[in-house]
Amino acid sequence: MLLFLDIDGVLHPAFCKARDYFCRMPLFAAAMREHPEVSIVISSTWRHFYPLEELRKAFPADIAARVIGMTPEADGQMRHVEITQYLEQHAPPGAPWVALDDNHFSFPDHCANLVACDGNVGLSAEAIEKLRGLIRQLKTPDRP
Repeated sequence: MLLFLDIDGVLHPAFCKARDYFCRMPLFAAAMREHPEVSIVISSTWRHFYPLEELRKAFPADIAARVIGMTPEADGQMRHVEITQYLEQHAPPGAPWVALDDNHFSFPDHCANLVACDGNVGLSAEAIEKLRGLIRQLKTPDRP
């Protein structure tokens, strides 16, 4: 299973000071440790400014090892388009995926794969519970 991860508005509030970057990482890392089957793909605009190896340094070592790539540049396309392109290039058809993002406008209305965060807060306990539930739902063998 793949998790497409935004950074601003998820791992920290969207407009926070640099000293507060990644302040939601402990919450994210704890949830990911419960689901070792989930691989992480960076879909954040941070991928435009930092190479993958540099981004991995922001994660605890056990989680960083599961950061496997970044979505492609899609010439201003919506995040959902970038995710679709990544899936087409790197995943088997029908591979389960979830996106953790604060920009719900970059996804189709009512996108079942999106866990939307409040960008002013970043990842919250409520969003983590929704993420856990969606991961459990998507990994069930009898899913449609």
